[in-house]
Amino acid sequence: MADRTKGTFFSSMPDYFTDSMVIEASNNLGRMMQMAAVKGLDPQSMSIRYDTFTVIAIPVDSEANLLILCEPGCNTSLMSTTANMLGPEIKKALEQASESDTKVSTSTPAKEEAEHNLFTQKTSQALISIKQALFDTVGPIADIVYNECVDRWTANHPPNVSRIFELVGCISTEIDNPELFAEFKEKISALL
Repeated sequence: MADRTKGTFFSSMPDYFTDSMVIEASNNLGRMMQMAAVKGLDPQSMSIRYDTFTVIAIPVDSEANLLILCEPGCNTSLMSTTANMLGPEIKKALEQASESDTKVSTSTPAKEEAEHNLFTQKTSQALISIKQALFDTVGPIADIVYNECVDRWTANHPPNVSRIFELVGCISTEIDNPELFAEFKEKISALL
């Protein structure tokens, strides 16, 4: 959540997304929504898709936007609809955070540590490379295989590039064709 005057609230963004980056993204998307309003449009959300992530902005009030950072191929309509359904709760949380005039964290130290490990730049880049190599190898089914294996991989331990072999092992059980797995493994050889 980004408020133009108070900063960020409830942020569990990766460390490399600083508060100033979040505020800048919020302000830019906010201006785009204001321009749409001038033209008589009333956008409920707006998204920008980058190579490594997608940012979805949802106006909460005149001074605050909810920013959602997700995978580049996410279903932005579903994310926006879900966030809009939570609108009243989000506004209430923002009001409570503004009243206390301090940054609020909903994460426990263990959860923050897990999120930090999940989103270290090296781990994030490795996951992006694996997903792309998998898609290049097996096509559209890659999303299903990737998501199932990442869920299993992160079930008991936070993801970390040092455990990438475990993820590749899971993927190997999902690719039945040895030639396809060899092709996939060659594409990610720099990670291994």
